Amino acid sequence: MHFETIPNEKNARLVFGLEWRAYATKGGSAERRRYAQEFDATHYVEIKGKEETIAGFCAPDAADRKGSKLYSAAARIALLDRVKNRPAVLVLVQDEQRVHLVLVIRGAVRADEEVPLLDLANRREAIEDQCEKDSVELVTFGHGTDLVDLDQPFALQELLRAKKSGPIKKVPVKVPVIVPIFVIGGAVIYGISQLITFLNPPPPPLPPPPTFMQDYQSAVLRALAGPAPVASILAPKLIASFAGQETNVAGWQFDRATCGITGSCTVIYKREGGTFKDFDSRATPELRPVVFDPDGLHLATRGPSATTTEKVLLAKASTWPSEQVLIKQLQTDPQRLSIKPDVLDSHGYIVTLRPPQRLLARQPMPGEVRGPIVQIGDWEISGYMWQSVLLTRLPSSMALNTLDVELKEDGAGVHFTAKGKYYVLQ
Repeated sequence: MHFETIPNEKNARLVFGLEWRAYATKGGSAERRRYAQEFDATHYVEIKGKEETIAGFCAPDAADRKGSKLYSAAARIALLDRVKNRPAVLVLVQDEQRVHLVLVIRGAVRADEEVPLLDLANRREAIEDQCEKDSVELVTFGHGTDLVDLDQPFALQELLRAKKSGPIKKVPVKVPVIVPIFVIGGAVIYGISQLITFLNPPPPPLPPPPTFMQDYQSAVLRALAGPAPVASILAPKLIASFAGQETNVAGWQFDRATCGITGSCTVIYKREGGTFKDFDSRATPELRPVVFDPDGLHLATRGPSATTTEKVLLAKASTWPSEQVLIKQLQTDPQRLSIKPDVLDSHGYIVTLRPPQRLLARQPMPGEVRGPIVQIGDWEISGYMWQSVLLTRLPSSMALNTLDVELKEDGAGVHFTAKGKYYVLQ
């Protein structure tokens, strides 16, 4: 065992290195005495649950406990909210060349030991392998300059917040005066059965199902895990890149182009008196590779490339608008003539907003939802190149998926159609 003085608490000390066992809460006093005898323990600490009690046992020297209030460090760790709410947590606290190691699985302390710093890697690997074998997700918290590969830091102040938790008490002594033979025989049989149970423990209970907010947060992360470039930045850049595009090359006229959010756009030309040979002889390296269509009337070339831009970030979700606010933001001066509830149309510039959808079909229970909920909808905007400046005014919660550009045959000019996702708060 190892003792640490608790600051600002007279004669109070934290204890590491207890032996831990679990037993049924009902009738726990007999189990406590049995384990105390097994470990030659004089003191214990208990974490009581409705059905099961987790207990740690120790035998501190008289000099260590004289005049001192002892508290279990492992018990205080197991009672922390961010520990007991996880399937498995490994807490490491470095003390010079040794490390205090506490493993908590589903709220029960499974290890409370001191490991030399040089042996820590092997001990961690063994714990991680066992958790992986048992299909238990393990996270590691730690405090110490030489500790690496930590999921989260651990502050020693967390052990000092609950001043009354984890008290170590003296094991009550109950010695019978006369022990009949049949009681001894029953105790032997009981001890054997308990030993068999200990050597072959039942499988741990299944973890509780995730809450609505846990499922929701996972769904949000999945929704924004891929590329989601801000439409107000990428769409105008792509459209502007076609301003310098040659519309006629060797008897071939620009017809249309299709762009994604990564890589190069694909440009389609249609025959206006030229031949494949004419176009191939005039094609610059920027246009290649050139793919000729079997119909003899069309060919495809490489077009401008989509550049990496800022993406829609979940960290900025607090600034995202609601659905109604988004509609108002899209009604710029040329868009104030609204002909449908979900379509804004003026001068050939059309904005279509599909109704937003929730990320989870599951209905939350009363009290499960905390804070605003993100919803995702599809949008589509079409217009002419001279109207692309309106795209720069789109909110930062609108992401671009595709952009199509075509040359209108009626002489109206270059027309674009942009599509993507928008994110709003409910």
